Amino acid sequence: MKKISHFLQKQIAQQFKLWVIISIFLILHHECLSQEIWNYYQTNKSVTYDEAINFYQTIAAKDDRCKILDYGKTDCGRPLELFIINEQKVFDRNAIKKQIVILINNGIHPGEPDGIDACVKLVHNWQTGKIVIPANVVLAIIPVYNIDGALRRSSFTRINQNGPEETGFRGNARNLDLNRDFIKCDSKNAKAFTSLYQGWDPDVFIDTHVSDGADYSYTMTLIDSQKDKLSPAVSDVMQKSIKPFLFSSMEKKKIEMVPYVNVFGEDPSKGMAAFYESPRFASGYAALFHCFPFVTETHMLKPFAERVDATYQFLLSSVDAANKYINEIIIARIKAKSAVVSQEQFYLNWRLDTMHVDSLLFKGYDIETKQSEITGKDRIVFNHNKAYSRNIPFAANYLPTDSVLKPRAYIIPQAWTEVIERLKLNGIEMQELKKDSIVRAQVDYIENYQTGKNPYEGHYLHSKISTRSEAQSIQCFQGDYLVFTNQWKNRYVMETLEPTAVDGFFAWNFFDEILQQKEWFSDYLFEDMAVSMLADNLQLKIDFEERKQRDSVFANDSWAQLTYLYQHSKYHEKSHLRYPILRIQ
Repeated sequence: MKKISHFLQKQIAQQFKLWVIISIFLILHHECLSQEIWNYYQTNKSVTYDEAINFYQTIAAKDDRCKILDYGKTDCGRPLELFIINEQKVFDRNAIKKQIVILINNGIHPGEPDGIDACVKLVHNWQTGKIVIPANVVLAIIPVYNIDGALRRSSFTRINQNGPEETGFRGNARNLDLNRDFIKCDSKNAKAFTSLYQGWDPDVFIDTHVSDGADYSYTMTLIDSQKDKLSPAVSDVMQKSIKPFLFSSMEKKKIEMVPYVNVFGEDPSKGMAAFYESPRFASGYAALFHCFPFVTETHMLKPFAERVDATYQFLLSSVDAANKYINEIIIARIKAKSAVVSQEQFYLNWRLDTMHVDSLLFKGYDIETKQSEITGKDRIVFNHNKAYSRNIPFAANYLPTDSVLKPRAYIIPQAWTEVIERLKLNGIEMQELKKDSIVRAQVDYIENYQTGKNPYEGHYLHSKISTRSEAQSIQCFQGDYLVFTNQWKNRYVMETLEPTAVDGFFAWNFFDEILQQKEWFSDYLFEDMAVSMLADNLQLKIDFEERKQRDSVFANDSWAQLTYLYQHSKYHEKSHLRYPILRIQ
């Protein structure tokens, strides 16, 4: 009996212990479930991808003023979704009239989740009546763009960032930085985004980020798309109306902003430059389509809750700006789209104007140096006990370094399917040739270029590209594509198809096949032909001898000399280094 009694007591004790454990788990689980995800950020937590999507789907299911749309799979197999708020209950861009469309892109770098949480808070507050989205404004939100990276949550992806407890990873499932993928469009994410963007043609575009770099007092810094490369009509409204309103609005909320801290070196007090965002970046891509693009960059060292609140307040200020300046925005975009149809000259590359430098009031911290315990060398320290507010040099302007005249049309051989796919995805109007034809066209030859020594986002990027042009008669085929340059998306056409453009398709290796010579010669046979060539062509002989005199390496390389002569002979393939896209004048 004693053994039975002892056994029962032991069983009861074990069951009681198990009951306690289960009770604690249920309590904690209930608290977790009952915690409102729109307030996660206040406890240094960020909303997960699944929580965000479930939240938006739940709101869309119960409120007919909003809708969630699917734009196709990303590289991780999950769909890219868009959540739309429209008080007028219209969710077709073509049916929207006299309203401003604001597109907010979150989580392009999931380690920078401020916009993800800010938008969840914004939608909750709107749906519960705490804030109002004006009837003039359509709000389109990408909950998480880089879904792939968002699913790789960790506490160790942003080493110097002040929260949240867990974040996603910068790269997507193919380890691509999606904020370098808008022109080359390698990822499924980018293809889905392009379809979404072109379908909605937003008037205002906001890409939410968190900034690395120097230390300073501001929580929010802002990139407004580089004013000199925007269309004049859009740039004028941006600089005179929208941008001043946003800075003033945020200041009234006691959240001072400053332009993105793009410093010379490490010390902002020595001067800053406006950020130049070429079309590989989100805002640079949006600028091609005469949008009003912004990038929010909260400061990584500020607490997560403070950063999310600053992003939330900026989004509200942007809605207010769009509502206030609706007519100016609409008219500016109409003017820009109309002007670019007949625009003749296009700028492809830019440099910072260091001769005309403005002054910017900046609030930062003095930099001091001390000896590194690791290297023994000097390291910098931002001294928060020595805050300053002073005017610093600010280079706000960029100058074009080249320009091209627009042809009447381009012809793209159908063989270049990746280029054609991207043009179609961006809604570029094209016509197929109906029959084989000999076309008189201007062709470009690649004369010089530099290629990066290391891979960059899956490519070996070309730069410092120069070309020469000549007129030729080229065989074109039925099914090749004719692209006329009388469309409002001309900037995209010019800045991708022109071979010298900084983010053109040539720079991104789409035409590398043309760089390789296919036909060659046997040196022992060609030697005698080369002698005859020099005897028959005096100018070739002069050029050849001059090359040997000025280039000692060439003078001592017999193969290089024969190759030079072969490439100046009638046997050398005309297609070598010839850019395959034809210009029709």
